[in-house]
Amino acid sequence: MIIDSHAHYAHNRFNNEFPSICESDEGYDIINTDLESLFLQMKENGIVGTIEASIGFDDLGKQLKLTEEHRDYMWHSIGVHPTRCIRTKWRNRREVSRLAKESSPVAIGETGLDYHYPRCEQHRFLQKLWFVYHIKLAYRLNLPLILHIRDADHDALKILTKYKKMLHGGVVHCFSGDMSSAKEYIALGFSLGIGGKLLLNDEKGKELCEIVSNIPIGSLMVETDAPFVLPDIKDISCSRNQRRRLCNSSLILPSVIRKIAELHGVSCATVEELIFKNTVETFSLLPMHFQNVQKTTNLSLS
Repeated sequence: MIIDSHAHYAHNRFNNEFPSICESDEGYDIINTDLESLFLQMKENGIVGTIEASIGFDDLGKQLKLTEEHRDYMWHSIGVHPTRCIRTKWRNRREVSRLAKESSPVAIGETGLDYHYPRCEQHRFLQKLWFVYHIKLAYRLNLPLILHIRDADHDALKILTKYKKMLHGGVVHCFSGDMSSAKEYIALGFSLGIGGKLLLNDEKGKELCEIVSNIPIGSLMVETDAPFVLPDIKDISCSRNQRRRLCNSSLILPSVIRKIAELHGVSCATVEELIFKNTVETFSLLPMHFQNVQKTTNLSLS
């Protein structure tokens, strides 16, 4: 059984029909589908649930509506993404807090620091302000954090270390740091979120493979960040417009599991079991949720 620990199925790109990526005998293929059909196919492939991570304050209503409609399959977090907090009024934190208390999220986030794009110091100050606010909110509600850290590991780890007594674990979504920062996050009680980047055939993909091969499997989670962070799709035959609209989905997760198993020299079943257990325990997911799910995926390395 596989849980997608980070996706955005409430995103506008999943409205109506859309082109989505899936596994095929040759690697990957494209299917034209809608969200309900995609969820059915995910279940048939052993994806037993997905965590819908918050991005923007204005998107919270749509996110909560979707997870309520699929409460037997989806969980949610509450938070404001670091690049969205720049245009989110500080007073809106009260509404974030109210929704976090009333909507039963499994985590706070995604939150953190994003220094990837050039920003003035005032922008970074606001990111840090919201980051600390999210840490304290998670502490009050006894919830883990979903972290978004991009080109900012030094500052993020400095803040997390300062407030380490308030931490209840969580995951570093779409981990992109080095081995040193990976070990520091794990020492603070966080897992590393691994997705499509592990399947890239470039330098970044190779660097991530090296890190993952040296990290205990029980400190990993699998994710997609759907509709973003696609694996290597250069060999897929499609039109330019279709490629531009192509959505990532949880259907790539068996490939991620298979790659982790290959890097560690163990069976896919072992990887799947350890990561499933870590995800369930980190987010306090109820076992009863999975009782009626029949596992049909075949994750053989051969």
